[in-house]
Amino acid sequence: AKNNEDLIDFIVNQQIEKNREYIENNSIERTDLYPVYELVMASLSRAFICCFSQTATNSLLWSHYSNSHTGFCLRFKKDVLLNDLSLFDYGEVKYTNEPINLMEGLYDNSNPARNIIFTKDENWRYEQEFRLVHQDVARNNEDDYRVCKYSDESIDCIILGYNSSPECYQEIRKIINDKKIILKKIERSNYGFKLYVGTDRY
Repeated sequence: AKNNEDLIDFIVNQQIEKNREYIENNSIERTDLYPVYELVMASLSRAFICCFSQTATNSLLWSHYSNSHTGFCLRFKKDVLLNDLSLFDYGEVKYTNEPINLMEGLYDNSNPARNIIFTKDENWRYEQEFRLVHQDVARNNEDDYRVCKYSDESIDCIILGYNSSPECYQEIRKIINDKKIILKKIERSNYGFKLYVGTDRY
């Protein structure tokens, strides 16, 4: 079995080297890899991805995606949310420094499109990302299916950034109206930069 794997690896690498010039010149349609490429791209073109983090206390996330801690985030009950949505796939993102080898899917029964969707560079590991994938339903880029519709019950709470303003709080309170949704706020340690979700409810 080991000899067979070595032979397959040799053949795959030989094909990649043979077609390297075309690939580097963005002429993959002239290579033997094009059928694999077409298959992967056809799958990806029908998919759209909703991205979440599995942590609410990472300072970089609040800085990058919440206008320097002035915004808010929704924390979901995962099981309820997954039940609310009609999904093609979902799962945790894998972080690696190794490039994805599309040819591997030809002989190890892996899914190259899934590998692309659920793989990111090691530098993004701090995001602790979890992805939901919708596919084969959207008819065009404006299709309403691209809006994730979830129940109020799937929301665990809304968390305000520690720099969020009273106006932000009032706007969110106005939107949720009389719904029984808990509001919390990020707080920062008195002894450092560590963030945590406060226990007070607003």
